[in-house]
Amino acid sequence: MFFQRLWRAHALGVLAVVIVVGAVYAQTLGFGFVWDDDQIIYGRIEYQSPSRWLEAVRQPLDFSPNYFRPLALSSLLVQIWVWQANPAPFHAANVLIHLVNTALVCVLGLRLLGGRWQGVLAGALYGAHPALVESVAFVSSRYDLLATLFLLLALWLEGRLQGAARVAGVATAFLLALLCKEVALTLPLVMLLWQLAVGYPTDAKPPSSKVPPAPQGEPPALGSPHAVGGTSRRGGRFSLAYVRDLLRRERALYAGLAVALGVYFALRYAALGYLFTTPPENLQIDVGTPLQHLLLVGRTLATLTGLAVFPFFSITPAHHSELPILLSDGWAWAQLAIAVAVVAGVGWMARRQPRVGWLLGAGLVGLLPVLNLRPMEFAFGVFTAERFLTFPLALIVLGLVVGLLGRASARRVRAIQGAMVGYCAALLLTTAYNLPNWRDAESFWKWVTVAAPRSPIGYSNLSDLYNKQGRHTEALEYAEKAIQVAPRSGMGYVNKGVALLRLGDPDAAIALFRQATEIEPHNIVGWNNLAVMLSERGEFDESERIIRERVLGRTPKFYGHQALGLLYARKARLDLAEAEFRAAYALIPNPAGTAAEQGLRELQQASKWIAAAHHWMNQRDLASAEAHLQAAAQRDPDRVAYGIALARLRILQNRPAEAKQALTDLRERGYRDQTLDALLAEAEQMLARRSR
Repeated sequence: MFFQRLWRAHALGVLAVVIVVGAVYAQTLGFGFVWDDDQIIYGRIEYQSPSRWLEAVRQPLDFSPNYFRPLALSSLLVQIWVWQANPAPFHAANVLIHLVNTALVCVLGLRLLGGRWQGVLAGALYGAHPALVESVAFVSSRYDLLATLFLLLALWLEGRLQGAARVAGVATAFLLALLCKEVALTLPLVMLLWQLAVGYPTDAKPPSSKVPPAPQGEPPALGSPHAVGGTSRRGGRFSLAYVRDLLRRERALYAGLAVALGVYFALRYAALGYLFTTPPENLQIDVGTPLQHLLLVGRTLATLTGLAVFPFFSITPAHHSELPILLSDGWAWAQLAIAVAVVAGVGWMARRQPRVGWLLGAGLVGLLPVLNLRPMEFAFGVFTAERFLTFPLALIVLGLVVGLLGRASARRVRAIQGAMVGYCAALLLTTAYNLPNWRDAESFWKWVTVAAPRSPIGYSNLSDLYNKQGRHTEALEYAEKAIQVAPRSGMGYVNKGVALLRLGDPDAAIALFRQATEIEPHNIVGWNNLAVMLSERGEFDESERIIRERVLGRTPKFYGHQALGLLYARKARLDLAEAEFRAAYALIPNPAGTAAEQGLRELQQASKWIAAAHHWMNQRDLASAEAHLQAAAQRDPDRVAYGIALARLRILQNRPAEAKQALTDLRERGYRDQTLDALLAEAEQMLARRSR
């Protein structure tokens, strides 16, 4: 009866936390898509059809050739197929996953604190943490949320199951996490540190934590010591012998993790044809010299750990830094010192309070893939992201809660838990305050310009948004601000060029597009816009060279084909233009209103093909003229216009009899036209000369 009541109390506590966190995030169901959502969710045409699912998931994401995340991507694809452009179900799924993660942290906290109700506070702190706003409100963070779900599930199953079921469950959860995001690779080491922490009970528990042994046949209370799957080691300090003993006893579990890792690598290789490849230079941030690289790693670790502990004044989607970091940057050296102190402090804690130290160490291990040890792949100046904390934050919170409450006296526990409740309330308020910034694209980018004023990303994207909305004067204003804060970022120049083009200054636009490509040689949008403008000015050779060398085959894949279609249409090669427009159309998830869609619609008009045929007749390229007239005949042309063009071509081909026949047919049908009469007279003169 005691354990049933305890279980119910814990369940009610977890439910209360989930309800409160869910209530705060419920507003996201009315939010739209922001930031990279359109590119990630609707960026590829194969995402739109269930029949192309295998083709979609076997490819890396557009943002890196090394992003292979088929399971998390599939969760988005199913929602695309069912709900299409409605953002509410996507946000609802993110919130639901976060609530499950919050509940799992509650359960793990109860386990670590031996069934004491304060373990639920760990889940509350995690669920309410403002650093996770990006993970939940940003639909495209589904990868982080799902990877965290399966990683936390692996830790829970490790203590919940026994024997072969335990090995199979943990290994399966590991494999599923890997198929959501590559950061899950750290789980084997995280699991080792987790088992060291779970297997090291505190010696000085307050009276309220004493739990009698579970009667035979009774289920253990949720998170109670009887649910712990580790082996205890009372007293003493860390020793390698203890680690070796743990690995020996858990060899089946770690063998299962190794098998799961092998299966993942096999799937990855089968899909991509490689395990890892060097991404293009333009994708990775510039780390500079080894010393500058070290400063960047220190800045990244200090930023993420600072966000984990005190996230009240630095929440932003764009954590910006001058890159490479200048050696004269005193704050960077201070952050490196902070990072060293954090690592040293965790190491010291592992010796003095092993459970706390190992949990915090597990959190640091979870951060290893995102500390810029290998340069991350980000936009200009961004060096880290808050969504990277989605899983490590759970371990950090658990470590801090255990450190504060694990060995405290009953009197201190009351004071600490009161402070934790107040801290949790502050976290909730901060989260609620920041969430509306994710409501729509304009709100989001305006917030970024305030939260990260030294980053050009907010200004550039706000300029791009206003250009698409036809608000070109405002677009020009924000493009100039982007250039002002980051003159080495090309997108400010691109957006300024688009705004000036729409405001009637094409020469200035071309100069700005060219400047953007000089600053950023890998700026695909800049090259594309420059090529299109050059083709408008008749500089066809230069335009085609740029498209083929700089745009074609790069993401977005339709850009190159669409630009070639426009180029060939202006060169009157409508046959080639049509082929390129079709290729572009097939690659655009939502082609309505695009240049490719408009081009194909215009090419359904026979008059376009007849005009092109006349152009090629003027150029004496009669083969091209013939091809265009044949295409015109398939599009229900105007009889007179087509007959005149055909007669003219036949005369140029020295086939006057056919020209006369075509023109006579028109006359007999009652058509009269001065050009028709002139061509008929010319055809008759040619026939007369032949008969002499």
